[in-house]
Amino acid sequence: MKYLLVICCLVMFISCGDDDSPSPAEVICTTEVVPSFRITVRNTEDNSLLEGVSIVAKDQQFEAALTEESSGVYVGPDERAGSYFLIIQKENFQTIITETFNVEEDECHVITVSRLYTLQSL
Repeated sequence: MKYLLVICCLVMFISCGDDDSPSPAEVICTTEVVPSFRITVRNTEDNSLLEGVSIVAKDQQFEAALTEESSGVYVGPDERAGSYFLIIQKENFQTIITETFNVEEDECHVITVSRLYTLQSL
């Protein structure tokens, strides 16, 4: 019986060895590119997604136009932390200048700021 107990303890000890999995403190980053912003723009009148909207993100000396990822959804700039405000424009619609957003980053990527805006037609 003692031998069986010793064998069980030995098997448990061996199975608890290093298994090449990351430790909880080890961070594994991906190679994906993460946008600083994901902005959805809708029409106030019928709640439809608005295509062809111009959105510019400004951070002190830096400025970047967001690109249309899908109908009414705009993303950019990629992997750039900072303190931004957005200028959202479309012909025959009101212009929105947003408050300032702080885009932060973790160990691997920026943390995408997602917002929804509705534009009122003129």
